[in-house]
Formats: sequence, structure tokens, C-alpha cells
Amino acid sequence: MKRNLVRILFFLIAIGCFGYVGWYYYDLKRTENDVSALSSRIGADTSMPGGNPVKEAEPVTSEEADGNEPQRVLYVLSDFEPLLDKNQNIIGWLTIDGTKINYPVMQSVNGDSNYYIDHNFDQQQDKNGSLFMDDRCDVIKPTVNLIIYGHHMKSGAMFGDLDNYKSESYYKEHPYIRFNSIYETGTWQILAAFESQVYTDTDIGFRYYDFIDPDNEKDFMAGVKNMKALSMYDTGVDAQWGDRLITLSTCDYEQDNGRFVVVAKLIGA
Repeated sequence: MKRNLVRILFFLIAIGCFGYVGWYYYDLKRTENDVSALSSRIGADTSMPGGNPVKEAEPVTSEEADGNEPQRVLYVLSDFEPLLDKNQNIIGWLTIDGTKINYPVMQSVNGDSNYYIDHNFDQQQDKNGSLFMDDRCDVIKPTVNLIIYGHHMKSGAMFGDLDNYKSESYYKEHPYIRFNSIYETGTWQILAAFESQVYTDTDIGFRYYDFIDPDNEKDFMAGVKNMKALSMYDTGVDAQWGDRLITLSTCDYEQDNGRFVVVAKLIGA
């Protein structure tokens, strides 16, 4: 009787394991197919400097600027229009040559900043989640630093390939990333790649995830100095007050609450 119960238990565990693995690969395949379909609709430009430009932007709306400044006309790149028709939460597209990173970037506006941790572009439950921007960042009136988060998936999906940048030789072969917001195209040159963590209130350390919109040159340069000091190698790239940055962040399992971070600066369209 005992043996039969044990066999039944192991059988059920085996079924559960196979079911989980099956669901994992189903989610992965669905994500790959969905992203491929989205990419074909947007005609996403995955080129590095010197490649073909994206389509000309078309004006669609306007916003009142702060103070007494004149009204600011906003433009949405025409390539993004079909995706905005499907989901208004898309704010851009991120591509890194030589990786699986070629995804839409989302930003929740419904008050749930973590919504896209486990939801895809179609707002379906998905353990891969989506790449998503910190809700304190802005692409309309751009903040100094745009922070994008993504899961470190073992399959390489989302930011699973980001830690390739732990290798200096890999960085030298892939020094640029491409992030086009829905309003403008952008090529970004990598400035630093470093390991960090999410700190408690009592911990002392550079909180890269709070470095978003420094008020002045002193604060900006202090943040850049911290990131350069933490970098696993010297990229030879620096930033000055007035530059715009992008920060890519994913989980890192070298320490508790670890993160791996890649920072780049905007160098052109």
C-alpha cells in the first residue's frame, strides 16, 4: 500500500514537472511569435549607425509646455501607429545587435507600475513579462535618464542576453544599442556595465534606479562618476551635463537582490 502511494506521488510530481516545462516552452514560443509579428508590423529598424532611417514622423497631437513656453507639437513615428492602435502603453522599441533583445518597451499608465512584469504586449499573463520603463521616466518631455527593466530569462528572452556585457570583448563587438521611442529614433553608445543591487533604506550605496532626472550638473556628474566607477571595464565613453542616458536593468544572481545594469548615452538618431 505504501509503495503504491509513493508511486502515485512520484507520478503526480512527474506530471506536474512535465506540465510546468511544457507551459514554460509554450509561453516562450508564444512570446517569440508575438514579437516577430509585432516587429514585422512596425518594420523595426534594428540597424546600427549608418543604417537605413525609420519612416518619417507624422504629427498627431500636442501638449502645453511648462510656464510661458509655446505649445509643443508632438510627433509619433508612423511605424508605431499600428502598435499604438493595439496598445496605448507602448512607448518605444529596444534592439541590441547580436542578442535576442528586439522588443517593444511598455510603460503602465494605470497606476500599477509592475503590471508588465508578468504581462505581454497583448496584456495576457506571461511569465516572460515585457520590457518596461520606470513610470517616473518620461519620453514626451524626456527625463535625463530612461530606465528600462526586463526579466533575466534563462532562455535568453527579454534581458536574458544582457549579461553578455559582463565581457569586455563582447562590449567591444557590440558598443551600441538602439532605442526608438514612439516620438524619436535614437542610437546609444554604451558608457558602463556593472553589477549592483536593490538597497534597503539603511544600506549605503549608489541607487542607480533613482538616478532619473538630476536637478543640476553637479548631481548629474556625480551619478555618471558612480556608474563609471562601478563599471566592470573602462569603455572610454563619458557623459557631460546635457547628455541623455538610458539604463537597462535586469536581475543578477551573484548576490541577494542583485542587478546587472548597462548604461548608454544618446549619440544620434
